[in-house]
Amino acid sequence: MNKTQVKNHVIWSLIATCFLIAPPLQADNHGEAADALAMESSICALNDGKTIEDLDGFFKVFKKWAKKNDYNTFLTVNTPLYVGGKIDIPVLMLEFGSYQELGEGWDKIGENGQELLASLDDVVTCSRNLSHYFPMHSSESMDSDDERVLVVNWCGRHEGVSWDDINEVHAGWSFNENIGHAGLIFPALGVRNGDFPGEFGHLRVYPDAAAMLAEQNKISNEEGWRQREKYFDTSAKCAGGNAYLQSVVIRPEES
Repeated sequence: MNKTQVKNHVIWSLIATCFLIAPPLQADNHGEAADALAMESSICALNDGKTIEDLDGFFKVFKKWAKKNDYNTFLTVNTPLYVGGKIDIPVLMLEFGSYQELGEGWDKIGENGQELLASLDDVVTCSRNLSHYFPMHSSESMDSDDERVLVVNWCGRHEGVSWDDINEVHAGWSFNENIGHAGLIFPALGVRNGDFPGEFGHLRVYPDAAAMLAEQNKISNEEGWRQREKYFDTSAKCAGGNAYLQSVVIRPEES
């Protein structure tokens, strides 16, 4: 593994093993639990007359600014692939980093990135929220994969199910070669009750659409549905997964 891969894997290794409000969840390799990451979600719509190409143009400028200003986060842009439930999210930007890195990033934007932020606002109109992201699994194979597929499924515990109960269920999960990253999302700031269809979200990142659909094949044709239905029946009620095409815009080593 080269130096660039090592630095990138550090971020996604922080994206690799934990849970919230309950004792730490262990990863499928049963290693020590990692700390949570800050996860910023920007739900955006293109402004009138603007296109995704205009947004790409903004990010070309932003990447240069980020490198010059030592802006160290992991930023992705996600566009709908399979989305239901009357969800209208033309562009979803997800940004990951330590709480310190994300906070320092906003401070740097405040100091000398106001024009940059204004240029983004010219292209898209966004609402932002902050979540705690607790990693459960991370694959080194994703270190250089910039075009992937994201799936998010929001869930809530059944009545009588404690955080300890559901933590124990999650701790028993393992992840196969189709899944690049897996973790749990818990809202923190910029969110009110009812904004999301659940208490927490399951996040999965697949290396490509073929891997995502291979996982669906396991559910439908290889009895993977049994574990899923057991989870739905005994642990949590889930809204259903929405899938997005994900592009990596910035990796920490590029800053």
